[in-house]
Amino acid sequence: MKKMLTLLSIIVCGILHAQESPLPSQVFKWNLVAQTNAKKIQSSTIFDGKGGILNKHTMKGILLPSHQKMDVKQSNTIERFYIVKKGLASIQLNEQTTTLNRGSVVCVLPGDKIKITNNEETPLEIYEMSYMVGASMNIERGVKAGGSFITHWDDITFKPHDKGGVRQFFDRPTAMLNRFDIHVTQLNVGFKSHDPHTHVNEEIILMLEGNAEMQIGTDHQKANAGDVVLLGSTVLHNLTNIGNTPCLYFAIQWN
Repeated sequence: MKKMLTLLSIIVCGILHAQESPLPSQVFKWNLVAQTNAKKIQSSTIFDGKGGILNKHTMKGILLPSHQKMDVKQSNTIERFYIVKKGLASIQLNEQTTTLNRGSVVCVLPGDKIKITNNEETPLEIYEMSYMVGASMNIERGVKAGGSFITHWDDITFKPHDKGGVRQFFDRPTAMLNRFDIHVTQLNVGFKSHDPHTHVNEEIILMLEGNAEMQIGTDHQKANAGDVVLLGSTVLHNLTNIGNTPCLYFAIQWN
C-alpha cells in the first residue's frame, strides 16, 4: 500500500508539473537592499518556474557582504549563469581565478565548481540564473563548445551605431542549450530598440542602467535599472528609452 501511495504521488506530481503554466512575460523587480554592515549572504528570488523549453528556470538576486564568500558545487542536472550587477567579484571557476567587474559574466556547466568571494569593503550584488532542460541536456556539446567560461566586461568591444551601440558577448551552445546568445545594448535617450517584433526564442532583458518602457504584447510596463524583463516565445515586444540618460541592458536569448 505504501509503495502504491508513493507511486501515485510521483504520478500526480508529474502531471501537475506537465500542466504548470510557463512563467509570465513581464517586468520583475530586484528587491534586495544593500546594507554596509551586513554579515550574512542575502538572496531573493526574482522569478521561478518553467519556460517554453526549460523545465526549471530561476533568477535570483544575491548580496554578498564584505569579505564573505559563496561556494557552489553544481549538481549534474543544473547549469548556472552569473552577472555582476555591482562591485568586484573574485571568481574561482574550477582551477581558474580572476576578478570581475560590473557587467562581467560567468557560465557554469553541470558538475563544475564556482566560488565567489567579495574582497571589497562594500557589498557585492550579482544575478544568478539557474536552469535545466531534462533529457535534452548534452554535456559533450557543452564541453566541445569550451566548457564553463568567464567573460570580462572590459574585454568586449563596444561597437557604436546610430541609436547608441552594442557589445556582443557570445553566441554559443552549452550543455543545456543549443544556442546561448548574449549582447549588451546601449540605447540613447528617446530611441526605441526596434519596432515591436516577435521571435521564437525566449528572451531576458536585464537592465543595468537607465529608465525604459517595455511593450510586452499590448501592455506597457516601466523597466528601470536592476529590473529583469522576461519575454516568452513569440511575445510582441520592444523597448523605449524614456529617461534622461542612456539605457544599458543585457539581451539574453536561448533555444
